[in-house]
Amino acid sequence: MSPRFTVAIILSLVAAGFPLRAQVQIPLEIFASNQIGISVQLGTASTPFTYLLDTGSVGFLSASGNSSAWTGAFETISPTESFNISYGGGGLQYTGQVAHTTVTFQTVGGGSLQVSNVRMGAITNEPYAGWNANINQIPPVAPENGRFFGTMGAGLNKSEPGNGDFTSILGQIPLAPGLTKGFVIHTGGAASTSATLTVGLSDEMINSFPILLAMNPSIGTFTNDNGTSVNLYPQAQTTANYTITKGIHHYETTANLIMDTGGLDTYLTTGTDINPPNSLLSNDQSQIVDGASFTVNVGATQNPITSITGQPLNWVIDPTGSTAYDNLITVFSGSSVGSLNSGIPLFYSYDVMFDTENGIIGLRAIPEPSSLALAASGVTGILFLLRRIRQRGRAAGH
Repeated sequence: MSPRFTVAIILSLVAAGFPLRAQVQIPLEIFASNQIGISVQLGTASTPFTYLLDTGSVGFLSASGNSSAWTGAFETISPTESFNISYGGGGLQYTGQVAHTTVTFQTVGGGSLQVSNVRMGAITNEPYAGWNANINQIPPVAPENGRFFGTMGAGLNKSEPGNGDFTSILGQIPLAPGLTKGFVIHTGGAASTSATLTVGLSDEMINSFPILLAMNPSIGTFTNDNGTSVNLYPQAQTTANYTITKGIHHYETTANLIMDTGGLDTYLTTGTDINPPNSLLSNDQSQIVDGASFTVNVGATQNPITSITGQPLNWVIDPTGSTAYDNLITVFSGSSVGSLNSGIPLFYSYDVMFDTENGIIGLRAIPEPSSLALAASGVTGILFLLRRIRQRGRAAGH
């Protein structure tokens, strides 16, 4: 097929109402600390900064230095709007002022993509000793363990009014026509050097996820300062059934599940709905006992494209050992509703899709088959469009 003929076919398909749909694909970095980093540029600052990509929290919060490397990073900083957000039970706390700026993502292949008028937080406290000294060096040194200049929250909820009113920047990235709102995190495993974040979901991408789960009900929509609209969901994106067994000891319950890239390990917060007996806990009750079988089950929901019910999630964990990002399941004591926080291990086992338009989470095992690779353009994309034409033709014949 000649290039001229290919272009003619593409233009004809677009004119007929079949737009070519290309997702935005952004490179990620897997650190030896078992955390995911994402690099962006702020405003007109020339230095890119790397942030922790965290699906368990909301809001893009960045260090804010006063050296020349930070010149132009923030377009405006409000003197009256502040935030105070903590992580890990209060072990890490960011406070500062609400800011606005343009955020530039580098994309796979060397391109770039800008998101303007992003509402974010400029961190003004010193969360760690030496924080200010590090960020004001030339070039700046990442103040969080030498890796991160803050956190890019990819959670699906919103921070409280009066505490930033932040939503995920991923919901503010402009999408090509025909794409569904949402994103996919692909780590490729703990040793991967080709981790990616894909923003915008095509039909073929949604169809490539065999495990399909319903999110917990939406808590509404929100219009960001740059005019983008996002569907909001609770911090716990879905609800799971949990079964813990060792020998004659057996426990079952239903509670929230938080799929969280920001956690080093899988941990359980006890509460009114999830509270394993002492027989299934270590002697100090700080973790699920070694050798237990811990199963996370979430029922399946329908594919929004085909209306065919997908597969359920059956994630089996062998909580043995003492390594935080291995199979260890830490237990924290809570007093209200409880939850399981997946931590990074879930994302080392599965690609995870958050379809925020339809309220669906998709999972597919890593490594996924090569046939599930993205088909955003070229001959594969054309074949997909031709298939859609045949499907429409068959539908018209009924």
